[in-house]
Amino acid sequence: MDVSRPGKGRLRVAVTGASGDYGKLLMHRLERDPEVESILVLDVARPEGAKVEFHRVDLTRHDAEGELTDALTERPVDALYHLAFLLGPIRDGSLAHELEVIGTMNVLTAAGRARLPRLVVPSMTAVYGARGNNPALLREESPMQGCPHSRFVTDKVEVEGQVRAFRERHPDLRVLVLRFAPVLGPSVDNPATRFLKRGVVPTLLGFDPLWQALHEEDAARALHLALRADASGEFNIVGRGVLPLSGIIQQAGARPLPLPGPLFRAALHTLDMVGTGTLPVALLDYIHYSWVADGERAESALGFIPYHHVRDAAAALRRS
Repeated sequence: MDVSRPGKGRLRVAVTGASGDYGKLLMHRLERDPEVESILVLDVARPEGAKVEFHRVDLTRHDAEGELTDALTERPVDALYHLAFLLGPIRDGSLAHELEVIGTMNVLTAAGRARLPRLVVPSMTAVYGARGNNPALLREESPMQGCPHSRFVTDKVEVEGQVRAFRERHPDLRVLVLRFAPVLGPSVDNPATRFLKRGVVPTLLGFDPLWQALHEEDAARALHLALRADASGEFNIVGRGVLPLSGIIQQAGARPLPLPGPLFRAALHTLDMVGTGTLPVALLDYIHYSWVADGERAESALGFIPYHHVRDAAAALRRS
């Protein structure tokens, strides 16, 4: 079935990670979409929803691949959103790796066996890495330099490699990777929101990199657009405009506190040790250098034009 031109009430959509941040944003849209007939949730917990068909699957288990294949072939779906990625505080890096990297391997194998016509996977613009020699605009073909000291980012880079190899093996399938700028809003919890929600935010003295941000409502729209887009490949999903980090902090209702390098690292390490959930020390590069992604391809291929400016996304944290 061609999901780019669906008939009313005929779309069946499958979702992993429905209870996570991305999943919650998308599920609300799918429930309200009159052309979506049912939502097959492949997860460890059943979410609320009139259209939900729940199939319990733990992506970290050895039998997850078979469970997924059975669920996806028993009643075929038109699209699978693989959204099972950890954005909240991570205390067990090994478990996160199992869920994201091994879990994605299981999902891709099952998707290939079920011959799914469409697969959508979220990523983040952080995979490009923050470097002093970055171009003014990072396009989708730019190398994924990542952040070597951060398993959080490294796992996302590894997942993208898996998905790209899968797309090359299955050129007849539509495989879309949405690289999100930091998603901000009252209902999401990720390293950027935890960093910005503090009253006083430590920054690196002498550096004020340009940041992008994406309002959670725009993130939900982009995910929903991927259901019907006549496209495949990677897409940068960014909000309107850019701001220096200090400006984003102020828009979020906080106050930047510039600290020299050693003191800055010590401050972040202390906050992390006491469990306040601020930005991990491993992500220091993103406080140091700019990483600004070009959203032109998403506009032309997905029809995604952000409604919100970066200042609106940051201000949404203040209202929350």
